[in-house]
Amino acid sequence: MIRTLGSAIVLLFSVFIYNYNLNAQEDTEYNFPISNIEEIITRSGVSIDNDMTSDGNGALFVDATSPVTVELFELDHENFKNKRLTFKAQMRSEDLKSTEDTRGISYIELIAAFPDGEELMSRGPRVPVSGTTDWRLADTVLYLDSGHSPDSVKLNLVVEGQGKVWLDDINLEAIPLRLNYLFWGHIVVWIVLIIYIYDLIRKNRQLKRELEVYA
Repeated sequence: MIRTLGSAIVLLFSVFIYNYNLNAQEDTEYNFPISNIEEIITRSGVSIDNDMTSDGNGALFVDATSPVTVELFELDHENFKNKRLTFKAQMRSEDLKSTEDTRGISYIELIAAFPDGEELMSRGPRVPVSGTTDWRLADTVLYLDSGHSPDSVKLNLVVEGQGKVWLDDINLEAIPLRLNYLFWGHIVVWIVLIIYIYDLIRKNRQLKRELEVYA
């Protein structure tokens, strides 16, 4: 019985590891080099700076006098079901300051829009760009584990304040969720059930032996 229990547990974990390794082969990376204003959705109030760039191919430049949201890119018809999306970019600022109605910060924004009208949003970095900074990595993560793939995924730049902001080397990673909670839950339930059944059989055998002794 112990051998059977061990074999069942090994089999369940083998299936889990196989599922993990299969998902690991499906990682997808999208790169968005900033070199042409025609690549950007929002073209008003933005430009390409070929001198101030982190990758040497030009950077998006915004000289904001009021709060602005720059729509960068939009991906549709992509399968992002059960994926962890990570939006990364290089950011820098100069004299980015607050006003009466703004905080004087800038950050990136990742939005997933679903067929039923629901939207999921994530913003980063945790400490937004403010004041005058050199190039720094900004990232934000969005977990899409609702069971449906979104209609579209949008990448935005948000400036809340007055000042100059540069954005460069934009990247989006789509990685399958390593631990599918439903799948893992099934494994736990089966393991607990097998252990429970084994314990009942063990106790039943022990009871039989005790009855035989007193028979």
